[in-house]
Amino acid sequence: MIIICNDEKKEIRPGTTIAAFLKDLGVTPDTVFVECNGVIIRRDAYETHELSEGARLELIRFVGGG
Repeated sequence: MIIICNDEKKEIRPGTTIAAFLKDLGVTPDTVFVECNGVIIRRDAYETHELSEGARLELIRFVGGG
């Protein structure tokens, strides 16, 4: 199954949740916001939100500085 994450094609298994996808990428869920098909997904839904064929994800990190 193919999804688009930050404008890059990624192949995932059917039934993959956002949490599993982030784990496969080596990304800690607490460090990003996930937008799926234009909707920001609440962190408490990462474990249950299954990605579908053609889903478009944006992973957004906030960086502090000064």
